[in-house]
Amino acid sequence: MSGFGNENDWGGGGAATADPDWGTGPATNGPEWNDSFGGGNSFGGENFNITSNGGNEDAGNAGGDRACFNCGETGHVKSDCPKPRVLSGACRRCNQEGHWSKDCPNAPPMQCRECESTEHLAKDCPNRVCKNCGETGHTVSKCERPRKIDHSDIPDMSTEEAWALIEKAAKERDIDDAKFAIKAYSKSSPETTYCELESAFRAQDIPLWLIAIEKPLTATLTNMDLQGHLGKKYTVTYRLQWNPPRPRERALWPKDEEENLGRLKDAGEAVPCGLPKCLNCDEVGHVSKSCPKEKVEKTPVEILCYNCGEKDHRVRDCPIPRVDKFACKNCGKSGHKIAECPEPRSADNVECRKCGEVGHFSRDCPKGGGSRGCRNCGQEGHMAKDCTEPRNMAAVQCRNCDEFGHMSKECPKPRDYSRVKCTNCQQMGHTKVRCPNPLVSEDAGDAGNAGFGAGDFGNGAGDGGGDWETTPAATGDWDSAPAAGTSW
Repeated sequence: MSGFGNENDWGGGGAATADPDWGTGPATNGPEWNDSFGGGNSFGGENFNITSNGGNEDAGNAGGDRACFNCGETGHVKSDCPKPRVLSGACRRCNQEGHWSKDCPNAPPMQCRECESTEHLAKDCPNRVCKNCGETGHTVSKCERPRKIDHSDIPDMSTEEAWALIEKAAKERDIDDAKFAIKAYSKSSPETTYCELESAFRAQDIPLWLIAIEKPLTATLTNMDLQGHLGKKYTVTYRLQWNPPRPRERALWPKDEEENLGRLKDAGEAVPCGLPKCLNCDEVGHVSKSCPKEKVEKTPVEILCYNCGEKDHRVRDCPIPRVDKFACKNCGKSGHKIAECPEPRSADNVECRKCGEVGHFSRDCPKGGGSRGCRNCGQEGHMAKDCTEPRNMAAVQCRNCDEFGHMSKECPKPRDYSRVKCTNCQQMGHTKVRCPNPLVSEDAGDAGNAGFGAGDFGNGAGDGGGDWETTPAATGDWDSAPAAGTSW
């Protein structure tokens, strides 16, 4: 049992959960804070699912008690209001009431954003410039030409000066300066490729490597080489050594320099592809308002109170008093940790290891369960840890082979891993070194109460001094005191 459920884990418990709703609250917006701009919750017709309470749909259509900004009723938000749009306030263009800004009779004619013509919109502009190649006559979604790379932020310099910057950055082991210097060299020599740069680095023994690895990219990113060609297979990374610095990169690393040069011919750096991503179908190339697929209904967010665990309200509205999850696990009071608790150890919710009942320690078990005599000399009145007699090895039982006369660390037989408990995954059969599971951080959990719940207070030694010499369960503590008659 965890927490107070087991006396060997007294004080244990996970880390306290932080209140995610601190300082939250609905900001009261005006009734037309976003009216007449392509719709109530849209930006040029594109729905971004913005609700009246800052993006939390649960305040309206999920059953919240906030009123709709359009009709004033509860149970839904303005974007899902079934009633006709109510005119409220003046037009944003002419400041007169009675119409929306999109229907304003006094509005100036709309202009094209590309050429400022009043005869067409930007989507129909014949002079529209492609954002990829910079030419007219097509859009970025239909462009198949190399990207026009903007080097306006790179100062003009000769190839010799740029190469000197590369050598200086490599000598100083500065990756950022090396990237800048390579861009400057590419500006002065546009036809230079990554493969040619890597070959030159190896020929001149420059401590800078261009390693091409294949890694997944998000849908809106693509690999581009120095000439602007998109859709490359491999991603170029800048390294200060040939060998992979991290074990997880070994599978991505090229086997030798020849394979790396072959990859660099089809490699580039990750850049935005320039295409929008649909919020409805998650595909690239169009926005949700022009999505050919049916509109996907978004599942409303379920509110869960972190204080009581019930639904339909937040922590700030919880009727149950707030629980201090950082309080002492022994007395329940705030201001100190369990290791500093001045109160005696509480037996509440503690399970006895002898009878299995809750409410008392094993040393106080009313059903008995063994002698309280010393396990070393057999006399009453003291425990083995306080015994003044020399250690009786005949009473020491090995935790590895269960034979008497020696300890587990001195056992001549092979180690029985079925009795070993891993300190990483808490499973039997292996040690932490051979654990197949991911390594658990040592800082995980409640650092303040970890000392009593996670280890030594009663682990294999009873309940703090009463029956510490009773036989504990098999654990992974290989060199700890033996189970029967070996506690010292």
